[in-house]
Amino acid sequence: MSYGVTMLLAAAGGPRRHVSHPWLPRALAVKAAFDALQAAKLTVDQWTKHRAFCSWCLTAAGATFAVIPAVIPELRASLRK
Repeated sequence: MSYGVTMLLAAAGGPRRHVSHPWLPRALAVKAAFDALQAAKLTVDQWTKHRAFCSWCLTAAGATFAVIPAVIPELRASLRK
């Protein structure tokens, strides 16, 4: 469900939403940062608690971390307005 909210924030608003709805890119950036922090915590927990890594979990964490550089340009554009 959490990634669903992230997907909705990413899809909402249209191509110039940083101008018309600047809160959308900002909300997406906050949500993406929260998701990345949670993914980092879960990745560390895999090793510290279980001494093993799950390939599916690492793939999901990698995809979550990949979102961060993707949201930064639109966040910057919304902050310039």
